[in-house]
Amino acid sequence: MRLEQPYGKRFNEILANTEPKHKYFIACEGKKTEYKYFRGLIEARDELGISPLIEVLPIRHSTGTNSHPLTIINEAKDVIEQCDSYFPDLDSVCIIVDRDRNSFTSAQFDEAISLCRRNDFKFIVSNPCIEIWLLFHYSDLATYDIQELLDNKKTGERTKTEITLKNDFLQGSYNKSRLHFERDFLPYVRNAVENSKKHVLIIDALKTKLGTNLGLLVEDILNQEGI
Repeated sequence: MRLEQPYGKRFNEILANTEPKHKYFIACEGKKTEYKYFRGLIEARDELGISPLIEVLPIRHSTGTNSHPLTIINEAKDVIEQCDSYFPDLDSVCIIVDRDRNSFTSAQFDEAISLCRRNDFKFIVSNPCIEIWLLFHYSDLATYDIQELLDNKKTGERTKTEITLKNDFLQGSYNKSRLHFERDFLPYVRNAVENSKKHVLIIDALKTKLGTNLGLLVEDILNQEGI
């Protein structure tokens, strides 16, 4: 994995020579959807009231690297250890993954929690997948079959959560690789934070239950104070 430049334009003219107050280093299992979401979030900092002293820096997959959560944690650790701009008392390293029970076993999940706690990383999990977080922008899912969403079975090339998001809320158009943040999600970010709180947030519970703690990370970014 490699550290890339921070998302978005951080400073106005007054803050041009000011160091960031808090940096979020994000390492994601997915190679596009999560990164595009956070890019959109920071590029909309003015609309969302995000402090100009906040930076989000992606730790990206290198070509040919394994995207398993345990690999991501260990590779992110290597990147951070070589990063001169990371200050553990001020900054956050966030590991963002799906709870894919087909490739991420129960024992591996427990190991990932332990590794993140040992390294003081935030472990951000969506169960079953990132589309749950995207669905929360539109619904608290109270009228949906939660077990069916949690099982997230495929119909053709699409999972249940992808089909629900595409057909019920995005007028039949959803592509994981081409996320339209400003159009589809920006107006509903705070809705997503509140809807996610109606489901489990504790990392140990996310091992088996539908939900995501991604909203807690987004809320933390939104609530960081400015100057």
